[in-house]
Amino acid sequence: MDSAIVFDKTMQMVQDRLSLSSKNQKLISSNLANIDTPGYKTKSLSFDDTLRQSLQDHVLQMVRTNGRDLDPAEPAEALEKSKVVQGGPVDLDTQMVNLTQNSLEYQYMIAMLDKKFTMLKTAITDGG
Repeated sequence: MDSAIVFDKTMQMVQDRLSLSSKNQKLISSNLANIDTPGYKTKSLSFDDTLRQSLQDHVLQMVRTNGRDLDPAEPAEALEKSKVVQGGPVDLDTQMVNLTQNSLEYQYMIAMLDKKFTMLKTAITDGG
C-alpha cells in the first residue's frame, strides 16, 4: 500500500500544526519561568506576521482546486518560517491565556488525528 494514501495532506498539516504548538509551548513555558527575571522580554511565535508577509511577497501562491474553492499551494512553508519575536515584560495573565489557548489547539489537533485514524481503521476493518 502506498504510504501517500494513508499519510495524506491532512496528516502532514496536523503534524505541522502539532510541531508549531510544541514550539509555542516551549516559548510560553520559558516566558513563565522568567517572569521574575529583570529585563526579560516575552517571546512568541509570529505566525500571523510571517503568513501575512509570505502572502505579500507571493511566497504562498493561491491555486484554484475547484470552481468555488481557493487554497494555498504550500501552507507548510509559512509554518516553517514562523519566527520568534520579543515583546514587553512578562504578564502572567497574558501568558496563562496563551498557555490555555495553545493547549486547546493542541488537543483539537490530537482529536483530528484520532478521528483520521478511526476513519482509516473503519475503512480497513469494514471496507472488505
